[in-house]
Amino acid sequence: MLTLDPVRPIHAGLLYVLLEERTPEQSISHKDMPRWDEHNKFIASNPYAAWYLILKDKNAVGSIYLSKQREIGISIYGQHKSKGYGTDAVKKLMELHPGKFYANINPDNYASRMFFQEQFGAKLLQHTYVLSS
Repeated sequence: MLTLDPVRPIHAGLLYVLLEERTPEQSISHKDMPRWDEHNKFIASNPYAAWYLILKDKNAVGSIYLSKQREIGISIYGQHKSKGYGTDAVKKLMELHPGKFYANINPDNYASRMFFQEQFGAKLLQHTYVLSS
């Protein structure tokens, strides 16, 4: 059975490994891998409305969060992808936090775009660009 366990500082190592697995197209906010101390500070800052480890039979298979703007972010360890854990985790998150949801996805992340469109009927809302001076 899949469960969601609220993220705590003790989970920092599991979350750091998950970050290390991310490819450039899977990330919007991280250009570079944060240092260990930066990672721990981020976790301690309680950055999301809700943040969970995704557990299958008490083993971590990924993490999922709901931002304060109600954006869903999900990351599954490579060895656990394509097993339905992401779909189940998103459904559980939506049950725990009913309402309207968004998914902020890097346009280059085809797999994530298809996941939210095919599994949840997500519709494209906008394209957002970053400008540098």
